[in-house]
Amino acid sequence: RRSRKAHGPEDERTLYVVFKLLSALVAQYRLNRMDEVFAEFMPVCEKVRGKWYLKAIQSKAFCSFKQYRFREALALFKEQEKLMGPSAPLCENIGHVLSSLGQYEEAEKYFVTATKLLPQGLQHAKNAGGLYLGLGLLRDRLGRTREALPVLYQSLDMYENACHATGTFVESSLVAKAHMSVGHAHEHLGEYVDAEKHMRSAVGVFERTVGGESPLLAGALGSLGKVQAAQGKVGEAVKNLAHALDLEVAKDAFHTRTVWELLEEIKNQHDKSFKNRPDFTQDELRATYSRYGPTVTKALQRVQALGLEAKEADTVAVLRKTCGEILMLGGEDEAAIEQFQAAIELFKTFTETDCTSLITSSETMVKIGLNRIAARAKAKKPAKNKREPARGSEVPRFTDVTPGEGA
Repeated sequence: RRSRKAHGPEDERTLYVVFKLLSALVAQYRLNRMDEVFAEFMPVCEKVRGKWYLKAIQSKAFCSFKQYRFREALALFKEQEKLMGPSAPLCENIGHVLSSLGQYEEAEKYFVTATKLLPQGLQHAKNAGGLYLGLGLLRDRLGRTREALPVLYQSLDMYENACHATGTFVESSLVAKAHMSVGHAHEHLGEYVDAEKHMRSAVGVFERTVGGESPLLAGALGSLGKVQAAQGKVGEAVKNLAHALDLEVAKDAFHTRTVWELLEEIKNQHDKSFKNRPDFTQDELRATYSRYGPTVTKALQRVQALGLEAKEADTVAVLRKTCGEILMLGGEDEAAIEQFQAAIELFKTFTETDCTSLITSSETMVKIGLNRIAARAKAKKPAKNKREPARGSEVPRFTDVTPGEGA
């Protein structure tokens, strides 16, 4: 602000500060704040053109990619390519976006072009690591996972070597990203021990390089929790899944499906735990699920604030249903009923998918919730004549609150 006031928005000194700010914001994943900066300075950069416009295009493309706006990112990178021609980093970036869009053949062409343009030498190991990572991920997505693994390991080696490029070891979060990609490949092959080992390494690197509140850590913790769940490590899995959920709900680039999947996995793990303990009490059930109430409420607030019901109605519908189940298991019947009813209304709008079972199971949970509320109200009223014990106030059986088919 001081530079803008002193020199004006188009001055080089102001623009230098702007891009220093954008660089810091992207490292912290403060993507909403980046959008605010772009709204003010993108027209300025477009007016002054030159290197500032190229930097603006690239910075906004990276931001869009991290916000899952892949088509917008692709258009920006393509504009950059048109203005400056191909380069190894730019071809790599376009390859990653195309791969995320499922355009695998086109993505592979860009990765191959990038390998031809990449200079040799240890100082370029980081760029080489990104290329091999992209190629490995591409082969994994095409179902050629066994073929992808050596390429992904090579990427990991390159990123680790790049940490020593200056002669002094400087740890990088890129090493963690490579560990995660290797871990996912092992996971896809059912090799959960190796997958967990690499994902644990990734979590450690992320914590040391970007901190314990970074959105990058959220994905790593969620994946680690799922791999631990696949091995029957319920306690560790739930701990990591819950931590991932808190981070996902709070991050700027809120992703509805990821939040729903984490909630479902957490509920499934608790389901297994309680089914293995037939002597569990209703108080234990309530205490277990009530701790998720604040996070569930925050997630639903984010959905509302971002207007996601209109954009992602199908995912929001199953998210609301799952939130209703967790809220009801935690004893929050009124809030649960509200979510079930909202989910029912959404399910009824879907014409291409049969949502009958989802609607029926949601309506059943509404009835259970209403009965419990009525029973509690009745129990509070003083008996006119003979006092009778309150009935019907029990928490629904755990198996009553399970995902409907297709949820």
